[in-house]
Amino acid sequence: MKFQNLIRHLALLIVGLLYGANYSIMKTVTPQYLDAFGFLVLRVGVATLIFLPVGLIHGEKINWREDGLRFFLSALFGVGINMICFFKGLSLTTAINGSIIMTLTPIMVFVISVLVLKERILKRKVLGLILGLAGVLLIIYKKDIQISQGNWVGDVLIFINALSYGAYLVIVKPLLKKYKPITVAMYAFLIGFWFMIPFGWNEFTTAQWSEIPWSIWWNIAYVILGTTVIVYFINIWAMKKVNPSTVGAYIYVQPVFATLIAAMFFEEIMTIKHLIAAMLVFGGVWLVIKPIKDSSGQ
Repeated sequence: MKFQNLIRHLALLIVGLLYGANYSIMKTVTPQYLDAFGFLVLRVGVATLIFLPVGLIHGEKINWREDGLRFFLSALFGVGINMICFFKGLSLTTAINGSIIMTLTPIMVFVISVLVLKERILKRKVLGLILGLAGVLLIIYKKDIQISQGNWVGDVLIFINALSYGAYLVIVKPLLKKYKPITVAMYAFLIGFWFMIPFGWNEFTTAQWSEIPWSIWWNIAYVILGTTVIVYFINIWAMKKVNPSTVGAYIYVQPVFATLIAAMFFEEIMTIKHLIAAMLVFGGVWLVIKPIKDSSGQ
């Protein structure tokens, strides 16, 4: 049992590495070769085609009357709002900014758990929320910024993405107690794909596919297979045995990988402001996810 738990935690660490690289790799694709929403239609469409036959082979009978709304909300927050804001936001901001802001997800999980699951409010968790928000505001704020520069819009969209993904982690947990991970993933993408059409269909159909070099196609394949199919399946597989806060907590390893990869291979610059913001966010996250000691002090 302990070995299985270790495997799940190692798998979540791999997710952090895959997503850490994703921030920089995605920026080589959009907006230079594909517009964000057009790329999103491709990403979710291909992932759906992969999940669909596998899910049907392991077909389960769904109680739509009881669980239909939860499946819909999981698709809305876990695929729809989450990916739309992430793709567009990352096309407007830097990989380092995006990765640090995303570490707010565990805090979002706590906030939503309080509102939805009536989790007990602790002072240290409230302090963690304040510290995390301070870190995000430090990233977003730029002296004399002009709206036309767009960077702050990207940061805000990544923030909304973190909020949406936090909601998804809370909403999807009850489904994983009743259905197989592949079933949940299949319906999340099958339903979520239709959220993409109004935003990205025009960009998808007008994209200059023949002008995309092979090196960029490898990056596109990485985003679709590595950080869509593999990441989503690992996350929901792990959540069958661990709670949403634990899955969310692993997001805070992403900026470590993202910053190293962006600085080493993609010529982004990490500043003192990024370090201070990261410390505030990490400190806030740690206060939120820190386990509560029982009366025996264990």
